[in-house]
Amino acid sequence: MQGSLRLHAGVLFVGRHALTAEVRSYDLDGRPLQTSFTFRDGEVGRSTAEGIDVDEDRRLWIADGAAGKVRCFTLFGVEVASVGAEGGPGDTRGALGHPVDLRVVGSDEELALLVASGGDRRHALQVLVPAGGKGRSIAPLGDPEARFRRIRGIDWRDGELAVAEAGARRVQVFEGDLTGRLVFRFAFHVPEELGEPEAVALAGDGRILVATCGERSGLHLFDAAGRPVRQVAGDEREGSEGGVDQPSALALDLAGSDRRSRVYVLDQEEERVQVISLDGRSFGSILGLGRG
Repeated sequence: MQGSLRLHAGVLFVGRHALTAEVRSYDLDGRPLQTSFTFRDGEVGRSTAEGIDVDEDRRLWIADGAAGKVRCFTLFGVEVASVGAEGGPGDTRGALGHPVDLRVVGSDEELALLVASGGDRRHALQVLVPAGGKGRSIAPLGDPEARFRRIRGIDWRDGELAVAEAGARRVQVFEGDLTGRLVFRFAFHVPEELGEPEAVALAGDGRILVATCGERSGLHLFDAAGRPVRQVAGDEREGSEGGVDQPSALALDLAGSDRRSRVYVLDQEEERVQVISLDGRSFGSILGLGRG
């Protein structure tokens, strides 16, 4: 299962799903806030919340992989727009297939959606313009003939884009402008012994935090050239104190130092959100989510 986290203006939004997708909001101490709603696609009979972001108008954009579309909600849970289902299931520009993550920039007529889809696809990473402008695909490795291999998560910050591919055990890095041009910069592989990359977060200074799962779980920090810097958290199942267990999403609250920066980790089959400093100190779990 893959849930979603997004930190926006001091509010932590959590997306989870079984048959019905669920969105809840919390402050950074884990206290529930007003936004809390569920949704299910009427035609498919189920929905997922595999990626979540907030635009400048404080609307929530959610990657509903089960329905093959991106949905837009108000903070009160009213659906006001959707993008993508009409594109169909094929690997063509405009077709989303199974969206797994997204980021949004701008507002109104200038709003752009960066949507990542799963599977082995040439058009797995697309910039869409809901207002009706021309969308475009981003070429994997800068090669129009290449394919992304099972994207699991993306992150966008200050003109930099990171893409985690579980199928290639790889992170690709791009730079540029979502409303202009994104250029491939470099890629690095995540060592097999660390697990498969499942989520990624940009640390603001070129460094990249990668959450891994599968046979091994962990949080690992890489430098601006893709070289391993350190393990931030190990595998809880192997007895690692302050470790993680099958993490599926990250949200990073950057401060002036690694000691003060906080990583929010959704793990344990979407049942828990942990808080860990970027230098590896555990602050325990702020949310034992449960199913209810």
